[in-house]
Amino acid sequence: MGRLVEYLIARDGLPSRRGLAYDYVLAGDGLFVVAENRFFAARVPVAAATVRGLQPIYPSFSLWTDRLPVDLWEQIVATSRAWGEAGHEVLLAVTHDATAGYRLVLPNQAVNSVAVIYQPVAGAVLEIHSHHRFPARFSSIDDADEQRLCLYGVLGRLDRDRPEVALRVGAYGHFLSVPWETVFSGDRGSFRDVSLESTDEDESDVDLSD
Repeated sequence: MGRLVEYLIARDGLPSRRGLAYDYVLAGDGLFVVAENRFFAARVPVAAATVRGLQPIYPSFSLWTDRLPVDLWEQIVATSRAWGEAGHEVLLAVTHDATAGYRLVLPNQAVNSVAVIYQPVAGAVLEIHSHHRFPARFSSIDDADEQRLCLYGVLGRLDRDRPEVALRVGAYGHFLSVPWETVFSGDRGSFRDVSLESTDEDESDVDLSD
């Protein structure tokens, strides 16, 4: 029986997965968490470094299922705005199965103007919550809560003409920002994607297609 976590070195490119949950991989461009589930695969940076003699492997995210349909995005926005009008945050989850495809779920939750307490949805592809009139930025509380292998998102500035959205893939407490168009199909409308604006990463080095 394999180990839950393995520790690998990218001597000749990306090594094959070995850990049952995830691998730490030391590469020419730093240390990464490499993980996958039935929805997507991700290489999430832990620490940037130049390691001489090893191959770079670059951050990466790729969906194995289809991108989420734009009508789900529109439902997420409409629900978030409705709760925001009452001054509350709200959390929504998206699940997927081979028969029904993607489905939007509103889990049981306790909300107020600055927080959501909820029971995580088993098998969620995406968990996304709103900050109503506040910026779409992941807080330290979000970082502490979002510890599974999952897509995460936040909506903000819902009272403005140009509201905000930020999406990221989380891999056991490590995070990689991803563009809206990588996760959803269609048109995000008036929303400004701030996930890539809020990071100092060189996005030209992020591989989102493999």
